[in-house]
Amino acid sequence: MAKDLVLVLGASGRTGRRVVQALRRHGFPVRAMVRDESKRSLVDAEGVEVIVGDVTNEEDARRALDGARYVVSALGSKGTADSAHIELIEFTTIAELAQLAQEMGVRHFVLCSSMGVEIPDMIPPLAEILRQKRRGELALEGSGVSFTIVRPGGLTDEPGGGGVAIARTLPGFGMISRDDVAEVMAQALLQPEARNKIVEIVNAPDAGPADRPGLFATVQYE
Repeated sequence: MAKDLVLVLGASGRTGRRVVQALRRHGFPVRAMVRDESKRSLVDAEGVEVIVGDVTNEEDARRALDGARYVVSALGSKGTADSAHIELIEFTTIAELAQLAQEMGVRHFVLCSSMGVEIPDMIPPLAEILRQKRRGELALEGSGVSFTIVRPGGLTDEPGGGGVAIARTLPGFGMISRDDVAEVMAQALLQPEARNKIVEIVNAPDAGPADRPGLFATVQYE
């Protein structure tokens, strides 16, 4: 049975490109949104429709969402010190996209956030980004659209396929391969138990792989 279209936001980024690849491996048709034409080659592949536009522009966002049944966001402000830009990308844009997704019939919205969003002052260099990411999470939670929020630890470019620990709240921080983050985000569309959950993920040698059955079923809420 053919799978429904997935819109990937932030598709040309280091994590976003891996998300596109993971979704294609699982047979999803993908619409990859990129900021400008020069980014097209980073995601252009069989089964991938590339759309050029500004995700912060409502007209472009509506055009990208048209016909998509799933949204996966790998958007990020990339460490900028500009507070206005951080708020725009991490909160305002996510909030507006969530409302549009609900309005336009999106079935599920997967958001890549970050560990530490509930304790931003513990990580001073990232505190402003983490605070705005948490605002974005809350906006998605309150939008009425089904969601999964994935909070990875520190991101690496190491190959994926190792163990992935997952929980609502993990004990301490850790690192995780972008490949494994992308796979977890793809699994959030494949596993019904991912619906309306927030999960933290890090690599852990004694845990199973990111694509294991029941990945999200193990995440219990009190």
